[in-house]
Amino acid sequence: MGTFGKIIGSILLCCCAIFANDNLHFADSCYSVRALKANGDKADAKNAKLMINAYRKAMADTSVLEKATTGYIKSLYFSLRFVPFEKKNRMGKLDTLKNESEKAFNKFPTNKEIAHIYAAAMSMWGAEKNPLAAVKDGVALKVRDVAYATKNYQVLGRAHQLLPYIPLILPWPDKDSADKYLGLALQNDPKDLYNYYFLAEFRMDQKRYDEALEIIHQGLARGVRTEEFLEDRRGRWHLKEIEKKINAKTRKK
Repeated sequence: MGTFGKIIGSILLCCCAIFANDNLHFADSCYSVRALKANGDKADAKNAKLMINAYRKAMADTSVLEKATTGYIKSLYFSLRFVPFEKKNRMGKLDTLKNESEKAFNKFPTNKEIAHIYAAAMSMWGAEKNPLAAVKDGVALKVRDVAYATKNYQVLGRAHQLLPYIPLILPWPDKDSADKYLGLALQNDPKDLYNYYFLAEFRMDQKRYDEALEIIHQGLARGVRTEEFLEDRRGRWHLKEIEKKINAKTRKK
């Protein structure tokens, strides 16, 4: 390639980098206002689609690849949780999240945000997939190893609570471990309303209603964080729904 060709190539590379970084900047701005135009606790599907596509385009720039990949995985996870869609499409979306987060984790194994979403996605996938398929895919071991490595007690607790149980083959769920890790998750991050929700739900399943109600009231007393508006709004809704269920159960006694 001649000098002129090299110059043209360099200019094109610079243009691509600028364009990809613009995509990353745009995607980040979409993520920062992800509660904008929300309907109740449901996110705006158009905004979610825009940020997913922008992060995907930004991944073409190797200089911002890890940041763009992290954003892409976060936006997929956010969409699965908060964007309304038909229930019949849930498994397909969960498959996409599981596969994309696994690829991202394999590329950036020390990235804690990606590791968290990968472990969470594996846990959800294992809970909803055929139990034998989950065992064959080694879901429990993968979730345990990734969550242990990142000290992600919320995922560990949920995995022990939800993953399919197959006698002799898969000794999960382990209720004692679920209790331990969900408690540690709340202790380590009392700002996350989902830590209250998951532990209260577990206490309700154990019929420890007074303890569950106390946890619910503690969570509701924290209010909503500005930077986590939609997530906390949804978390409060979950807490109130569990409170209704417990009150209905205790009234029947």
